[in-house]
Amino acid sequence: MASLPPKPFFRKNTKNPKTHIANFRSPKRAVDTPYGAVVIVGTAVALFLAYLLLPSIWSVISYSLRGYKGELTPAQTLDLISTKNHLLIDIRSEKEKNKAGIPRLPSSAKNRMIAIPEELPSKSKGFFRNVKKVEAENAALKISYLKKINKGSNIVILDSYTDSAKLVARALTRRGFKNCWIVADGFSGSRGWLQSQLGTDSYKFSLVGVISPSRLIRAAVRRFGTTSSNGRKLLPGVD
Repeated sequence: MASLPPKPFFRKNTKNPKTHIANFRSPKRAVDTPYGAVVIVGTAVALFLAYLLLPSIWSVISYSLRGYKGELTPAQTLDLISTKNHLLIDIRSEKEKNKAGIPRLPSSAKNRMIAIPEELPSKSKGFFRNVKKVEAENAALKISYLKKINKGSNIVILDSYTDSAKLVARALTRRGFKNCWIVADGFSGSRGWLQSQLGTDSYKFSLVGVISPSRLIRAAVRRFGTTSSNGRKLLPGVD
């Protein structure tokens, strides 16, 4: 006896052709189910959170790799020094400042620029290994003891071409000063202060030169004299 063919998986319904056709449709997709909707919403939320958090995460990673906060353009530096409580520390040598000048700042911001030369005396350099590192540590030590500065201060380091500034900023960060930036390309680099055309002043005519001790004593002598009416000296050590 011949076997009968297998029955179709759908039930024939001659009364309602639409139902007969519907039986051939594919099963529901995952997106059409409540579970699929939850997956899509969860993925969208995760992507949104990643979009919000990624800059912060990358900032932490890059901070750890650099060892300091980052770089500021000369224009950004000028704005922060002029309008915020940031301090500009010029670590260039006296020779470099005399030759190239110093940043021109508004009169209200001149007291936020401090010159702390990092360079060791020429006679001392021969005694040290890795002179650049020693100079950077020396400059960071002097900066850390400035009366205007504490570990929460915003510090911007300026050198000639940023190489030394990076070392000093890292040394300060290791000492607990977490808000240290450098000026991009320093004072004399291709993107530095000179090329930005923000203005420079002559170092020898700057405030730093005017208040040097010898000039200060001479000015006091001219104004007040060296002795009082009873013959006592007003300025010890001045003849």
